[in-house]
Amino acid sequence: MATIAVRMAELSDADDMGRVHVEAWQAAYRRIMPDEFLDELRPADRAKDWRAALERNPDPPEGRRLVVELDGSVVGMALVWPARGEDEGGLGELIMINLAPTAWGTGAGTELFETCEDELRRLGFAEVVLWVAEANARARRFYERQGWTADGSAKTDEIGGAPITEVRYRKVF
Repeated sequence: MATIAVRMAELSDADDMGRVHVEAWQAAYRRIMPDEFLDELRPADRAKDWRAALERNPDPPEGRRLVVELDGSVVGMALVWPARGEDEGGLGELIMINLAPTAWGTGAGTELFETCEDELRRLGFAEVVLWVAEANARARRFYERQGWTADGSAKTDEIGGAPITEVRYRKVF
């Protein structure tokens, strides 16, 4: 049986976070985002960004950076924070959750997701949101199984040179 552990991200996790971030995006967003954009993503570039964020603010009081390990190896990461939208004052947000495709179906993603919800509650949020690419059916099914509901809000962002429509999901604790 695999061992799954979720913990706060540390500076030493930056390289793994960069790798997971790229692997997850390249698998989950194929046929949603442009192939050229996904193919150009580099783990070292993402790791540099994560390293800078972890150095600048290693233990932010307002949010949490989490990683999940499967048998001792980092296979996923997530970020929870106060919501960023103009109409989302007082809400928490699951800003991102990424899982390496090799860990899909292992339970690591569910464990990470449940820990994100716990951390959002600990941060004092009674209601939370997340944004997901409308075309990401796999992620949307996962969120719905966890009790989240699309609330009818949508926005379009340009990612990799293409318009990507995102829909907002919401949950009340």
